[in-house]
Amino acid sequence: MWQLPSWAGEALEFKLEPAQVEISAAFAGAQLTATGSMREPGDLVLKVAGPLQNVKLTRKTRLGPFWVAGETVKVGSAPSLLFLYASAPIATLLPTQAQRKYGLLLDGAALRIEPQAQALEDWRGAFFRLKEKAGYYREFKGALKLLENGQFSAPVLLPGNLQTGTYTVEALIVNSGEVVGQAHGEFKVRVVGMEYWIRNGVHNYPWLFGVLFTLAAMLLGIALSAISSRPR
Repeated sequence: MWQLPSWAGEALEFKLEPAQVEISAAFAGAQLTATGSMREPGDLVLKVAGPLQNVKLTRKTRLGPFWVAGETVKVGSAPSLLFLYASAPIATLLPTQAQRKYGLLLDGAALRIEPQAQALEDWRGAFFRLKEKAGYYREFKGALKLLENGQFSAPVLLPGNLQTGTYTVEALIVNSGEVVGQAHGEFKVRVVGMEYWIRNGVHNYPWLFGVLFTLAAMLLGIALSAISSRPR
């Protein structure tokens, strides 16, 4: 349970269970549950942000009857996932400036584009559209339920293809168009089992992993050849 006092003298408590998501071969997504309470009445916003990631975007251009790869840019320092939960549509709770300040705009996340392309805003827009289309940037309207005595509950649904690392969770109390309370938490996503060793080997020891994989394939081929050539 995380308990942090807000700057308005109120208190906001929440917990997220489980606190760790384990990815195995059969992993197809997970559901976490955020529950907690706030002492004073108001609306609540819950922001879940994934670890920062770097991706490449390529613009397709037409060459005669064919579409080919054209200009490419690198997009970095953007959240791999951004989920927003609220007791009411966020646009009705906070003005745009406040939404931007607290990172509550799906197309307002800070990111870095290299090299500095001429159509910078076009690349930004394309990145956010792709994220929303893939389901990694979403606002779940009405998914956070306020119960009696300031209690609240919300399911946090995670997709199957998750980036490993630390995910941050931020809860905000909103009253009369202003944020009057705030608390933070986090949960971790990690790979377990055989997948962990394979992933660790590929990322940390690529040459050694490649050599061992090649040797294993050769030995398997020799064994199968010997079996198939045995007299019957």
